[in-house]
Amino acid sequence: MKTLILTLLLSFNFSFAQTKDETEIRKVMEEFMQCIKTRDEAKFASLFQDPVLWTGIYNDRTQAKRLEKNPKAEYYFTDDYKAFIRGFKDNKSEEKFDNIKIIEDGAVASANFDYSFWYDGKMENWGKEIWTLMKIHGIWKITSVTFSMDLTEYFPQPSLKERTKKQ
Repeated sequence: MKTLILTLLLSFNFSFAQTKDETEIRKVMEEFMQCIKTRDEAKFASLFQDPVLWTGIYNDRTQAKRLEKNPKAEYYFTDDYKAFIRGFKDNKSEEKFDNIKIIEDGAVASANFDYSFWYDGKMENWGKEIWTLMKIHGIWKITSVTFSMDLTEYFPQPSLKERTKKQ
């Protein structure tokens, strides 16, 4: 009987752990990942609200390794979501998210998570990614994407357990 009560309490708590908006934001995240796999440019573009800030920065240790190979290697870069999705020439690319934290108030939100980017079944880079979103006419749209990056050729991604024990 105690097990049944505990199970009911836990499932009750988890069923209300996410707001409707958080669930919708997670759906945007799933669609983002799916669009990369399928190279669906039209669907991908529908996830954004222009203007969109898209910036990435190499973590210091990866940048140091990059500078060894190319002393002029840029530390950070800007791009845009249209060029990003157009850059996929085949269906071998995939981005995965975990360790997701969403903060929202029904109008604006941030999604902070760990990502890993894969090509042909091999992880190429990984880091932290932060999105800002706005709810426009009842639909969550991404307004900025900012991320850090480590290259797996220099630094493998730690396990989820290792990444979350710091928090």
